[in-house]
Amino acid sequence: MQDKTCSSRRAAMKRGGQWLSAVALSSLAAFAAQAADNQAIVEAARKEAASGPFVIMVSSPKSEQAQRRIMEAFQKRFGIDVKWEWTPLTSTVSAPRVHQQATAGLPVPSAIGGYGYNTYENWFAKNGLGAEVDWAGDFGEMFPKIQEAAVNGVLPSYRKRMLRQWDVQYVMVYNKNLVKAGEVPKDLWELTEPKWQGRFAMANNTPPPLDILAVDIGVDKAVELTNKLIANKPRFKPGPPAVVGAISNGEVALGVSGYTALAEAQKRKGAPIDWAPLATMPVGPLFMFMLKGAPQPNLGKLFLAWLATEGAEIQEKEEYLSLFHDPDSATTQRIKAMMPDVKVVEVRTEEQLRESEAAAKQIMNAVASVAGK
Repeated sequence: MQDKTCSSRRAAMKRGGQWLSAVALSSLAAFAAQAADNQAIVEAARKEAASGPFVIMVSSPKSEQAQRRIMEAFQKRFGIDVKWEWTPLTSTVSAPRVHQQATAGLPVPSAIGGYGYNTYENWFAKNGLGAEVDWAGDFGEMFPKIQEAAVNGVLPSYRKRMLRQWDVQYVMVYNKNLVKAGEVPKDLWELTEPKWQGRFAMANNTPPPLDILAVDIGVDKAVELTNKLIANKPRFKPGPPAVVGAISNGEVALGVSGYTALAEAQKRKGAPIDWAPLATMPVGPLFMFMLKGAPQPNLGKLFLAWLATEGAEIQEKEEYLSLFHDPDSATTQRIKAMMPDVKVVEVRTEEQLRESEAAAKQIMNAVASVAGK
């Protein structure tokens, strides 16, 4: 009886071992298939790299040094030799240009980025020019962090299209020669007070961060804040870089639309400026994506997927481009050290996106009615 029992157990163990082996082989086969799929993209990218210049129109990083270091790291990582051309145009400049190229049948960039939801939607998505990419499916094994960039950090309706590259983290940038650290406002409403009249700058060609704040305080309040800021006689400048430039040269003491990356870049050049987080900090994510008809689709996809994951560390080191949700980011750590209870406001739902769009229109109408007068 004992022999029969042992025999039965041995048979069961053998069958179990065969089943486990089959499962293991199946898992290995699945892993190999995934790896082969990724390798296929890399091989296709290498072939496309030999077909001509790789045209990149991602708005940041902007310096040639940063771009060169990124491209050197990318090429070394995948054994790709490519002649690249990087034009770091902002989305307000690149969108109409690329849209015209696409509709005229002219070549479009093989990699493009630096866009918020609205600009991407109005110029490309609505016109059927955006390409779908299964970012997580194609690159999940190669780049584990792709889940954050392609899924968790993107609104559902824009997944399989956009990749989150970095966050514009709006803070109070100030001139240290004109404002003491203890006097720096912790809220944009403070800039509506008489003591700041004519002493701050704000952008006249783009609504952030005021439209982002609408997600927190509502459209009416965001427009009210805009009108009160306008009434306090700001210096209007053509975009956040010009706002920070005015702070750096002492034209104004501080500004509405400054953000961490801009301020840190100016500090590196020796500008007498610094920044302090707002108690309620607006965050505007910027995305990268592929266009239909891109000349080198596999090279473009591979580059953008790498830049949003492994290449992110180089971006932050070179030009302070970071993601607030990344706990390892030096910028995030500094913000939390200075403002442990900072309240982050960003668009997280489709409804909030519509709110920010409605606020943006009214904000720009209000600014347009006085800017330049």
